[in-house]
Amino acid sequence: YKLADAVEDEIESLLGTIDQLPTGAGVGRVIKGETVADQNYINHLVDSVATDLSGLRIVVDASNGAASNVGPAALRAAGAEVIVINASPDGLNINDACGSTHPEQLQAYVRNVGADMGVAYDGDADRCLAVDAEGNLVDGDQIMGLLAIGMKEDGTLGSDTLVVTVMSNLGLILAMKEHGIRTVQTGVGDRYVLERML
Repeated sequence: YKLADAVEDEIESLLGTIDQLPTGAGVGRVIKGETVADQNYINHLVDSVATDLSGLRIVVDASNGAASNVGPAALRAAGAEVIVINASPDGLNINDACGSTHPEQLQAYVRNVGADMGVAYDGDADRCLAVDAEGNLVDGDQIMGLLAIGMKEDGTLGSDTLVVTVMSNLGLILAMKEHGIRTVQTGVGDRYVLERML
């Protein structure tokens, strides 16, 4: 869930007083460890897709970011054999020559290990691209199009509508029209997509 722009503006105005706020030990402490939230989210992802991935070998490029643990764990929970690269975030290496903005490493890895496919996330895991077994890119528009068509066919595409950003290719919009799927465009950003979906 994303905050409304007005709420974000209010938070940003509070940041102007940051020098008056407590720091260090005065703020609190960080406790790291496995959480119930991680497992609940993994269960939600697996249940939402409800597809057995047994027999698939998938390479995941986690971009040293948010998908480093949950992404591979969800695919494993769905039955896939998962090979993970770039899943050692240190606070500085996120998106550093890896992930969806640098798919070359994933493409080569998929070919070298004989994987069925690969998935590369961006640092905050709100965007991904895929790679087929030959290392060919499958971009976000292609992924959305394939998913929308499949969901329409099984009756799970709400209002037979796909919400896309203005960055989506005209080819996607035309292809969706050919399949009887309406497209709605928003500004760039997952918050705007979510607002239109709701």
